[in-house]
Amino acid sequence: MITVLTATLGRRPEMLAEAVASVAAQTFTDWEHVIVDDGSFSVPDMANVRVLPVSHRGLGPARNAGLTVARGDAIALLDDDDVWLPEHLDTVWSAMTKTGADVVYADCIEEGRRDGYHIDVGPFDAGRLAVENFICVPATLVRTASLRAVGGFPDSALEDWALWKRMHASGMAFEFVPRKTVRYRFHVDNLTYGGVDPRKTALVKQLEDDALAGRIAWEELDERRAEVWR
Repeated sequence: MITVLTATLGRRPEMLAEAVASVAAQTFTDWEHVIVDDGSFSVPDMANVRVLPVSHRGLGPARNAGLTVARGDAIALLDDDDVWLPEHLDTVWSAMTKTGADVVYADCIEEGRRDGYHIDVGPFDAGRLAVENFICVPATLVRTASLRAVGGFPDSALEDWALWKRMHASGMAFEFVPRKTVRYRFHVDNLTYGGVDPRKTALVKQLEDDALAGRIAWEELDERRAEVWR
């Protein structure tokens, strides 16, 4: 069984409903869906969904709350504003079963991105991972035991990137499926890519570019990102 894990702040119920519908439409049917309501206490009961209300914790800790109750052999991450194509779970689960990888990730279709950048998803490369987060989060499937073995999701900005680097450092295997199975949606309420101000998106991306180029220390990045969104 796969546990579909969605963390939400309850800010975009229409998009959440579309995300939930895309799970229900999967050709792979052996799943449970856990939605962690991170402090809004506004997510309604839905068919075939477990809603787990928690006090506001942030994305990493909210996902860890869902990980605690997950019963699946693998965790499929789906943000509340993204949508899976019907074959997504079949695609990544088949690859995980065939290869034994700890993390399987597919490609994604970017929609509405406005910061001039593009996520170039590709085969796993440890050197590239050290300087670039090229894995599309809602296209990932992570073995539950492996995720728990590294302590779950980090409590930090860019928590997904930190997780992939932690898992790689622990000797875990990654597998890329070159198939676009996710609609990765960008909009004015993206926590990472927009907030309410596209200008801030560009500022944050510039900070990331500065860190990659060595113009600022990686240790400064989280703090300076937080200053932009404050």
